[in-house]
Formats: sequence, structure tokens, C-alpha cells
Amino acid sequence: MLNIILMIMKHNILRNHGFRACALMKSLRILMVFGAIAMFSTVSGNDATQGDNSFPVHVLVRDANTGESVLTARIEAVNNRAAATLQDDESYIISLTSPNEILRIVAIGYGTREVPLRGRERLVVDLFPDIFTDNYREIESFKGPVRKSFMPLAYGETRDVDHPSILTIDDVIKTRLGGNVRSVNRSGVAGMGSSMFIRGFNSLNMNAQPLIIVDGVIWNSLYDINSIHAGYFGNTLADLDLNDVESISVIKDGTSIYGSKGANGVILIKTRRGEGVVTQIEFNAYGGITTQPESLPVMGGDQFRIYASELLGTTNIHRSEYSQYGFLMTDPTRPGYNRFHNNTNWDNEVYRTGLTHSYHVSVNGGDNMALYALSVGYTGVEGVVRDTRMERLTTRFNADFDLSELFTLGLNVSFSNVDRELFDDGVVFHTSPTYLAMIKSPFLNPYTFTSAGVQSNDHEDSDEFGISNPSAVMDRSLNVNKHYRFSLGAKPTFYISPRLQLSTHFDYSLDKVKETYFRPILGVADIDLPGYGVSENMFMSQQMRNVAIFDDTRLTYRNTFDHVHRIDAMAGWRFLSNYYELDYGEGHNSGTDQRRNLYGDMEFRFIDGINDRIRSIANYANVEYSFDNRYFVTAAVSMDASSRFGKETEGGFQMLGHSWGMFPSLNAAWLVSSEEFMAGADFIDRLKFRAGYGISGNDDIAAFSRDSYLISTPYMNRANGLIIGNIANTSIQWETTSKATFGFDAILLNDRVALSAGIFHHNTKDLLGLKELPEVAGQGYYWQNGGELQNQGFDFSANVKVINNSNFQWELGASIGHYRNEIVSLPDGDYTTTIYGAEILTSVGNPAGLFYGYKTNGVFATEAEALAAGLLMTNSQGHTYLFGAGDVHFEDVDGDGFITANDKQIIGDPNPDFYGSFNTRFGYKNFTLDAFFTYSVGNDVYNHLRASLESGSDFSNQSTAMLTRWRAEGQQTNQPRAYYGDPMGNSRFSDRWIEDGSFLKLKSIKLNYKVPVQSNWLGGLDVWVAANNLWTMTDYLGRDPEVSVGNGVLYQGIDAGLLPSTKSFFVGVKMNL
Repeated sequence: MLNIILMIMKHNILRNHGFRACALMKSLRILMVFGAIAMFSTVSGNDATQGDNSFPVHVLVRDANTGESVLTARIEAVNNRAAATLQDDESYIISLTSPNEILRIVAIGYGTREVPLRGRERLVVDLFPDIFTDNYREIESFKGPVRKSFMPLAYGETRDVDHPSILTIDDVIKTRLGGNVRSVNRSGVAGMGSSMFIRGFNSLNMNAQPLIIVDGVIWNSLYDINSIHAGYFGNTLADLDLNDVESISVIKDGTSIYGSKGANGVILIKTRRGEGVVTQIEFNAYGGITTQPESLPVMGGDQFRIYASELLGTTNIHRSEYSQYGFLMTDPTRPGYNRFHNNTNWDNEVYRTGLTHSYHVSVNGGDNMALYALSVGYTGVEGVVRDTRMERLTTRFNADFDLSELFTLGLNVSFSNVDRELFDDGVVFHTSPTYLAMIKSPFLNPYTFTSAGVQSNDHEDSDEFGISNPSAVMDRSLNVNKHYRFSLGAKPTFYISPRLQLSTHFDYSLDKVKETYFRPILGVADIDLPGYGVSENMFMSQQMRNVAIFDDTRLTYRNTFDHVHRIDAMAGWRFLSNYYELDYGEGHNSGTDQRRNLYGDMEFRFIDGINDRIRSIANYANVEYSFDNRYFVTAAVSMDASSRFGKETEGGFQMLGHSWGMFPSLNAAWLVSSEEFMAGADFIDRLKFRAGYGISGNDDIAAFSRDSYLISTPYMNRANGLIIGNIANTSIQWETTSKATFGFDAILLNDRVALSAGIFHHNTKDLLGLKELPEVAGQGYYWQNGGELQNQGFDFSANVKVINNSNFQWELGASIGHYRNEIVSLPDGDYTTTIYGAEILTSVGNPAGLFYGYKTNGVFATEAEALAAGLLMTNSQGHTYLFGAGDVHFEDVDGDGFITANDKQIIGDPNPDFYGSFNTRFGYKNFTLDAFFTYSVGNDVYNHLRASLESGSDFSNQSTAMLTRWRAEGQQTNQPRAYYGDPMGNSRFSDRWIEDGSFLKLKSIKLNYKVPVQSNWLGGLDVWVAANNLWTMTDYLGRDPEVSVGNGVLYQGIDAGLLPSTKSFFVGVKMNL
């Protein structure tokens, strides 16, 4: 049968898959040899179910609260199929083959327990109610569910995803697995998600996000796609409805089995499947509101008038010309007076109370031959920014068919459609309504006035200061994003023998993203396009299509010898193909706001696109060995090739004309609690030490980096030209990360206390970075490998069942994580990267992402003080000026008397000292209260938004902090003088804008009431209320200290003014039919 299967696969592969056929057939030959050996072992090995069950054990199972016997328990042994029987004394008896066996006890309404015998013949086991965390439930792994006792890897896991008021999995990971994953919120826009990092950073310039795997399929994250909407980040995890998710697992080490994709760790998501033959229907519905973000204190109308008048005096405009500025008018009878004498709260023009409503229905059931789970969900969100929304429609069908004793089939079908109406978010001067609401003059009005001084319904245009009208931007702009995703997967499994099986997991997925953007004429200031001209309005369109083909074929062998030796081995190959197509068009100056398409007569037209096929293949093997349920060893290796790799790489090896990387790992664990010498340590339920070393890679290399190509560029107003886009690098390859880890997992005091801790040391070589080219190359940079990064730290988590009685239960959980990275080497020396005006230092001997700028010593209060310091500055025109009273006192590091780039130094570190989460659960009769907190300590934040609101250099409205600006000789203040254009660079990037971003947040809280029901048709009814983002403790002056402006390492800790997360309140119902 195996030969027939392999012949069919060979025919299809040779016909369809071209370049990888030879390598694949070599892998299949290995599988054939492996299968033959395994089948022989199946015949000759000792069957775990044979032999004498000569070790009888008596087990008394009790309720941990009442002490009463639990008579409905199911007791099984890990390596023995013997069944336990209930005795007259209410104890169970089970006959085993080994005194070191582990018993697993399961009972409805209780959490699972696993108990090592340690040679004991009598056991008393207490079970806690299932309101508490189940410390013994299985965890998802590469090969499927695995008992935690036998897992030699560092992991985190949660099945507590039943919090429907949370839109995306990112937030579940943040609150439930905060010490395992550092999850940093991107934005308060619904479904935007978080940037996630497992045990720090293992890259500098490549994607540092973990690998996402959903139901065994590598998930296309679409991180590489840049949106045409400012401040928007695509988040494919928003396509998943949390009601469809069963569990989330985090694998922190031992990821070599994922080869060149596993360096950043792995997040495994398992969706719900059919559970029993009885049909079950579940309905969830909720609704709620989201409050407006708290307004930053900015100047009122009169305050800003004084500031603007003062600033006008620092310009080159003569006083005789001041009359042209209407805001200086004091005569109410003059025409135009009404336009300049308002006190507008621009936040009221931009924000509103957001509304959310969501509905989800699922059906699961089946019979002895098939189980299924079908669900449909809809979520609608009206954002807190006016005229923004998100609508998500999801449907999922999972099924499992037992077609015969030798063949099973798993099926997964899903579809999601997410529509968004967005806005330009963050510090975007011309088109971000949220930013414009802060900087727009409060003495102006959103609407025009008639000659009679009556306000009309027509929008005002941009003002004399070149600042757009946020109300007009909201009403007349177009920001649309649509994302469709379809996935179809099948997993046939052939049971060649009781211990040998062949499976293949095939999946097809289609992602389509369509974006449309329009910037109007009316209400928006003209934008100067250097080298082209003035843009009055603009239309952009971007469409992306990605087709992914995934296949994972593996041969698996399992056997137990002499009741103590257990082998679990697999060999397989994994193939992933992404066909990626992107089309982009841009045009300016349509002449009217009624034309919102790309017309042929538009100016500065620009057409571009990408057409790429990225293919990767991996041959892998994994062998797990355990002895007597005490010692566990796992060895794995993966050989990876990718179309992204150059053909002349220095690492790895060459085979069949392609470059291959080799990624081995070895992990081991010692289950100390199963040792007979621990028989007297009744307070230790489980104690496991684990250690491992492995090598994995990061293959997220920019598309076409190994090739030379041309790109489109605008030419002569309406034409397109071609320029060099990249210079080939045939030696480009993956980044290589080695990981050494050690840790322990423990459960103590009769399942009351669960602890997990680990230390790690990572070393990444062959870092990918941009190398500067000489000007004659016609291209500024190209990608190359070089450099080394080290990352080390620890993580720790604890869970305690504090109180358990008949009416009241209380549980506490906490986690903490710490990492510290250091750049060991760089191929071309230290360098800085400018992001939102901040200089990010990449320097040998220092952590990644450091802020590099000027340190300050306050503001010169008097001219004498400034003269005594004697600091000078030379501007870009070569003129030298002396710092005076009201200027910032910058540190002169090199002591030459001039403030220059040589005086820059490290001024902040966005990496936290510690981060994590803690949670608590209270149960009282039918009520359950859950609260989740997250925290971060010691991380610095660059407050780019505050730097803009306190620059004192233009006619933008300013923070009320500028009311204390220096205005007179001798004034003691920390705010420098206002001066148009900021000739002395007082607002330059310095430690003035670096703040402590430490915080403690009450991220979510939920109160659930389980309604007692006695009905033939209603199986359960829960009513709940919840709130998110209720409280934050921080010294940070911005709106939210939890900030990230990108998925990359260098984009962390920068507050670019994106919409913050705000308070939200929900009420919902859950019904089981």
C-alpha cells in the first residue's frame, strides 16, 4: 500500500512541481526506508498491551473541597491500556506493568490530574472544580496534543479564550501569556492587534514576529505589505473569531523542526472541532460602547492667539503687514471677525462614542463515522473616530471522518471578509484628523460664515497657516480597506499498521486586499512634491492577491518496548508556495473632489506593481525517546531551501543546484517527580527539569533581494520611467539563531501551586542589513548578511489556587519576562536609522533600538547664563550663532564649544527591564469574576507627538505645557522660547522627548453569571458584563505608554500619535442548546 501511495505522489510531483521534484523524491525514498524499518520494528517489538499487569494500585479520588469520593472518574495509565474498576469502598483499582507508571484521572466538572506512582500501591487524589486552571491538560505541539509532563520544551498555553469582548488573539496572548510573549499594542483601531516578541529579539532588520500556525498550517501574516493608509497595520489574526479558537500554545525553544522559519518562536492556534455525537448548538451575542480617548491639554482660543502673535514677532514679517492676519482683529464689526474669534473643541468634530455588536453561532456533533463543527460569526464596530468602521464576517467548517480502520480524513474550510473604513492616523500633518484636532487653531471654525456672520454648512478650507480642516478631512476623504480570506484544507491519514501512519496535510488559501485612498482639495492644504510640483488632491489604489499552497507529508512511528522504552518518530517534508501579486496606482490634481478614480489626465501619475512567487521546501525528522516516564529526549533536524536564498550562500550546503540550510536541535527532560526516591515528597505533584540546544533560522528576506531588477518612477509629470531597484546578491541567506535553554516546571501542594521558569541564551549570526553602495552604482543600498546579535534572559510564571470551598473559589496567576540583547558585531560598523525624527542607534556592544540624540541641562534663564556657557551652533548655511536666554542648554560632550552631531549620545532604551501579566479569578456560587493586568517596567518611550506639540516653531496649536515657555529675562522654566523656524534647534531630538514608559494596566475584567436552567432544550445560559482598558498607572505624559509603530525591532518605543486604546464596556449572553 505504501508503494502505491508513493508512486501516485511521485507522478503528481514530477508533473506539477518542477524544481523541487528531485529533492522531494529523495525525501520520499528516505521515508520508504524509514517506514520499512518501522514496520519491522512493529512486528518484532514488544507490545505495550501484552504481558502481565502485575502491579495493582488502589486509587481514591476525592473532591478537593468536600473530601467526598468522586465515583465518575476515568483513570488511565500512560503506557498501559488497562481499565480501572470501582470497588465497594469507593476506591478504584487498576493493574499496571510498572511501579513508575503515571496515572491520568479525568472526571466531568473537574480539572485533570496526573499522578506518578513512584512505587506506591495506594494513592489519594484530590480534584479541583473546572473553574480553576487545568494544569494537566494537553498542549498542542508540532505533532499534535502532547502531555505537559512529557514535553521537554519551554512552552506557554491557554485555553481561556472565552472573552468575546476581545476582538483579536493578540490581546488574549497579551493578558494570558504576558510573560511568554511581549505583546505591544499597535493602535486603538479595532482589530489592529499587537507586535509580538517571544523572548526578546533575534533579528535587527528582518521580521521579528513569531511564526503563526493555525490548525497545523503556516499562516501567511502579510507583514510585508505596506498599507496606503498612514498608521494602519494589516493584522491577519483579525480574520479569526475568538469563538472559533480552542487553544493557543507558545513554543519558545526547540523550534528547529520549523527550520528557517522558527527563529522567532512559534504560536500554535487550534480551532474548535467536533467533540461528540450529540449535536450541540452555542449562540453568543454581545454589544457595547467604546469611549473617546482622553484629550491632551492644548491651548484654548485666547491662549493660542497670544502664542501666535508672539511667534509672528519672530518672523521676517514687518509689523505693517500684521493687519493681513485676521486673528489679530479686535473690532467685531469688521468683516471676517467671526471666522477668527471662536473657541472650537476640534475633538468634538473628530471623535464620537464607538459602538460594537457581535453575533456568533456554532453547531457541532456527528456520529461514529464523522464529527463536525460549523460556525458563523459577525462583528460590527463603529470606531471612536467619526465615519470609521469595521465589519467582520467569518464562517468555518471543520470535520473529521473515520472512513475505515485504515483511513481517516480531516477537513478545514474557512472564509472571512473584513471591511474597514479608516483614516490617516498619527502625526501626519496634512491628513490625519486626530492629529489635526490637536494642532488646528481653536479660534477658527470648521464651517464658513455668511456675510451676515451666520455659520453655514460649508466646510472651511485650510487656513492661513497651512493647516487642514479636520472636519473636512473626515467628511471628504476616502480610506477603504477590504480583506478577503478563503482557506481549504484536507488531511488524509493512512494507518499502515497500529504503530505506523502516513499523513499529508494540504491547504490552499487565498488572500485579497483592496485599498482605496482619496485626499480632497477642499479643506486640505496643498502639498509640495519636490521635483514635481504642487498636489491639490490625490487618489491611490492598491490591490494585493496572495495564493498560498501548503503541504506537509509525514510518516509517523510510535511504539513502546518492554513497557518502559517509548519511541515516537517522524520524518517528512513540508512545501510552501506563495504567489504574490500587487498592483499600485497613484495620481494627483484631478481638478475636482467628485472624481475619485485614477484618470488618464491626472498629474504625477505613478504605476507600480509586484509579481513574485516565493517557494520553500523542508525535509525534516523528529525522534522522541522516553524511558520509564522519567527521562525524555527529543532530537530534530530540518533541511530547508527557499527561492529567497541566493545560489552561492556561505552557510549551509549545496544540493540539486540550490542552497540548503541545516537546523538541528536536541532537548531533554528529567521528570524527577516520577523517581521512586520521591515517594515521600507528597507535596511535589510534578517536578520536571528541561534543557535544550537548537539552531533555527529566519528566512523573511525581502522579495527579490537576491536578484537585480528595475522599478517604476514618475517622469515628466504624466509618464513613468525605470530605475535600478536592487543589485543582486547571490550569497544572501537566512539568519541563523542558536538557542540554549534550561528550566523547570513544577506542580506542588496537591495541585494548588503551578510554577514554570526558564533561562535562555540566543545567538544570531548572519544578520541581514543594508550595505551602502557607491553613487556610481545607481542604487543606494543592497541587502547583505553580516553581524551578530546575542539575546539572553529569563521568564517565570506561577498559578495558585488560593481558596476552594463550596461557595467561593479564588485563583491567582502571574508571569514575568526579562531579556537583554547585545549587538556583538556589524559588518560595516555602527550606524543610525531615522524614524519619526528619532535616531535609532545600532552599535556594537549595545542593545538594539537605542535612542541616540542630545542630552539637555534645562533652559538658559538669563543672557549671562548663556554667555557663561558659551555654546555655539553652525546652521546649514554655514552661519554661526550663540545660544542665548530662552534656548535649551545642550550638553557639549566633546567640549569644543559647538553643539554638533559629535555631541549626540545614548538617551534612552525602549527595551523593558521586565514585562508580564497577572490575573485573578473569583468564583461565588454561579458568579465568576475575571480580571487581567499587564505591565512593563523600565522601557523608555520617544514621545514624538509631544515633541510636535511643544516645538514652539510654527503656527500649530501647542500643548498647555507651552504656557510656561520662556518669555522674559530671568524666568526659570523647562520650556524654551517660541521662535518661528526654531533656528537654534531647541526642538531637535533630545532627552526632552524621552520618557519612562513603565505602566500597569487593568486590561480587561469580566463578570459572568451562570443562570440555573432546567429545560429540555436549553443546556446552559450565561449572562455577562465586561470592560476593557479600564485603568492605567503610569508617569508617561502621552495618551498611552504602550506604543509600537511597526513590527520591526527598531520601531519599538516610538509614540507617533496613533489612536490609543480606550475604555470599553460590554454586555453579552451565551446560550447552549
